[in-house]
Amino acid sequence: MYQSNLLNRLITFLLVSVSLLNAQDQADVDFNVSLDYSRFSIEGGVYLDVYLMIPQSIFTFVEIEGGWEAQVVFQTALIQDDIVPYDPDRWTRTYRAPDRQSVSKLTWVPDISKFYVEPGDYMLQVTIVDVHSKKQQTMRRPISLELYPSDELAISDITIASQVIKAKAENEFTRYGYDVVPNAQRTFTTSAPMMYYFFEAYGLSGTGNYDMHAQILSLNGDVVQDFPSSTKPMPGASVVEWGGLNTAGLGSGIYKLAVEITDGVTNKTSSQKRTFYILRETGTKQEVTESKDDYVGLSASQVDDIYKVVSIIMDKKEKRLFEKSDDVGKRKVLTAFWERRDPDTETPINEFKVEFYQRVQIANRNFGSESDNGWSTDRGRVLIKYGPPSNIEEQQSSLDQKPWITWDYYEIEGGVHFIFVDRTGYGSFQLVTSNARDEVQDADWQRFLD
Repeated sequence: MYQSNLLNRLITFLLVSVSLLNAQDQADVDFNVSLDYSRFSIEGGVYLDVYLMIPQSIFTFVEIEGGWEAQVVFQTALIQDDIVPYDPDRWTRTYRAPDRQSVSKLTWVPDISKFYVEPGDYMLQVTIVDVHSKKQQTMRRPISLELYPSDELAISDITIASQVIKAKAENEFTRYGYDVVPNAQRTFTTSAPMMYYFFEAYGLSGTGNYDMHAQILSLNGDVVQDFPSSTKPMPGASVVEWGGLNTAGLGSGIYKLAVEITDGVTNKTSSQKRTFYILRETGTKQEVTESKDDYVGLSASQVDDIYKVVSIIMDKKEKRLFEKSDDVGKRKVLTAFWERRDPDTETPINEFKVEFYQRVQIANRNFGSESDNGWSTDRGRVLIKYGPPSNIEEQQSSLDQKPWITWDYYEIEGGVHFIFVDRTGYGSFQLVTSNARDEVQDADWQRFLD
């Protein structure tokens, strides 16, 4: 009952094919749009929410009567075996600013797309077209949609949200009378510390009470915050849970929200986890401000130590120039490096530099040890160079294989992954393969699991 007829399939396939042909005519650009999703149960199928977080100011604004305006067309589609079995979702957004100077101050905005589909393996394709520049980006992500069991306790994906409030009028974010505003970045800062969550649980006995327990875990699975369990009456075989947590007490890092539901009648439990990220400003001059005198007064060895970290994101030409320069020249290379990457020279803060050192702080916090700085580890380098991953999957050790971790980046190069293996057994995960450009690629990487 969810699939279109054959004629509709052919029509929608042609629509997406045309989009793909247009994308081949000009190279994709990166609009820095974040993509996330959550899967829920519906009768006989799966309900898929696709979340976007969109930086309005990145698009092309033109002057109109009364201000400036950008128009953006979005299309989401599910592709299966080169067929588009469901009508793509296509919509247009208009972003406005009162004057040209206000464009750069526009905030990120969330958006959402929805599908009601049969289970299966699909390719989720998101196409974004900047109308005024005619530039576009296409993001593709493999996605597996499985039926939730009808006779077992199970939990849907956890939606990480920026806000959950009672809906005044129903809109695209409304779920069960509440507006669940997704945070596709799953990132929280000092200025926006409140993290909200939303999920559904299925397969409860339907009578009596159930318990809900939430924890915040470190990337390694240690309990960072343990919240008291709450006991509630069961409204039926399924329940909806949402709440808010203040992340102000968490330092910069990668965390997991873990939730567990226990049926008070059967004592059966089900759990689910979702990764999220905390970014904090560190407050030091070197990490927050930019000055031409930043490196004056530092010793040659101190400048070289800074270079070791910064070289992670330098290109080959910049590295060669630094290594061939004298002490004065090295300082000039570093200063020019940051100046070229400052996204807004009118502000006293180099936002690019701030984010870089935030990533270094996260890497040191999560991956450092007594013998290694976190930034010098493989996971630290990848985090600093590419940012927080879109998804993390962990495989625990067993009698016949070592533990390994996969990091997925859905917005980079059409989707890339990094596989790290704890080859020594002491928690030092090494990069063994990736499909990203200029990274190690080893088709036989699984030999490191033995």
